Amino acid sequence: MKIGCVLVLCLLLLSGCRTQEVMETVSDEVLIPVMAQERTLNLQLPETAAEPVFSEDGKDRLYFCDGYTLTIQTLPGGNLDRTLRDACGYSSGELTVLKTIQGTSKRYDWVYSCAGEAEEQVGRAAILDDGLCHYCVTAMAPESDAGRLEQQWDRIFASLSLSDQAS
Repeated sequence: MKIGCVLVLCLLLLSGCRTQEVMETVSDEVLIPVMAQERTLNLQLPETAAEPVFSEDGKDRLYFCDGYTLTIQTLPGGNLDRTLRDACGYSSGELTVLKTIQGTSKRYDWVYSCAGEAEEQVGRAAILDDGLCHYCVTAMAPESDAGRLEQQWDRIFASLSLSDQAS
């Protein structure tokens, strides 16, 4: 009889220790962390570049300015050499690229030259790398105009920044 009472008491005590099933739910909404979202490139455009001549999905834009072109591109991050080739046609081994830190992003600046239709072309470019995308700005002009454009290009490239929100 004592053994029966002890068994009944043990069963009553253990019945309260039953574990509950944990249910997992799946939502259709996928929240992308802020750091994994594409950001917006900000820069001060010259007055002569009112509207882009070419724009693809708002990411790649080409402006004809006073004697030069200004190209803005958003490219996938992760492969700097590929981005350099897309931006100017050269690899990192063929350029001298200055790497700095701007805020929370890496910044790469370089100048280059290439053949043009009438004369040599001079280019200046910069990439802001937030870890997800490469935000690239390239200015290109005939070699004979590069000297007079230096201050204007300095203002454009000094104004480069990334916003925290996607466009």
